[in-house]
Amino acid sequence: MNLCTLKNSALCAQIAPEKGGTLVQLSRDGVDFLYADPENLASPERPRCGVPFLFPIFGRLKDGAYTWEGKTYHMDIHGFGHTSPWTVAEHREDLLRLVLTENAETLARYPFPFRVEMTYRLTPEELEIRLRICNTGTGVLPYSFGFHPYFLVRNLSGARVEARAAAQLDFATGSAIPFGQGTLGLTIPQGAAEAGAALVGLQSPTVVHLPGEGRRITLTQDGSFPQLVLWTQAGKPFLCVEPINGSANGLNTGNYLTLKPGENREITLALRPECI
Repeated sequence: MNLCTLKNSALCAQIAPEKGGTLVQLSRDGVDFLYADPENLASPERPRCGVPFLFPIFGRLKDGAYTWEGKTYHMDIHGFGHTSPWTVAEHREDLLRLVLTENAETLARYPFPFRVEMTYRLTPEELEIRLRICNTGTGVLPYSFGFHPYFLVRNLSGARVEARAAAQLDFATGSAIPFGQGTLGLTIPQGAAEAGAALVGLQSPTVVHLPGEGRRITLTQDGSFPQLVLWTQAGKPFLCVEPINGSANGLNTGNYLTLKPGENREITLALRPECI
């Protein structure tokens, strides 16, 4: 698998264009901030490390399918943006621009022409990810999107996510609890395989504090990401902090965004890794 490297005096980033354009490494002064899984990256499985980009859905569809204009289509969890090979359109020392468009395989699952440009740009302090989603077809383009960062967290009990949001969703009851400004952590219950939480009405920025590990990561997102999902698995040294726009099963429930023919949308997320 070929990797594209961006580098300056302090930061280094590596991206895998053929593996969904996934950011697979982000380090400052040699200190890694992302959970890595070389075996997963070398396999045909979807990326379960780094920072995959999710498009054109987030989450799972009910029964893995949806109906559009009377026809049923099947699509796996999180769509195909994170599993498709992206084309390298430009690569410099501090910039990488990737492109994904429809093809026979995507049209069989998602019958819409589109063009997505994903530009990674390295500055002295952060990595900026800029997206441009374009409707190149003649009909409405339904879509949602998100990022699925796997941050390297060796001590889950010491990890805290600082955020401002309208409410926290209780996964067990489905109820919403007012949140405001505060911090949130995860604890895996005894015998459980995973743990998760969600915030809605999210405002920027979001800060992942890892004081015991000497690291801090700030996510600065534009207004495109109203929700944040936290998730981890037992026995895995990662904490996923996922800014998203959409919901599971959105193509069936109507909870999705749209672009008219010729319209486009620009999205920005920046990651600032710091050693503290």
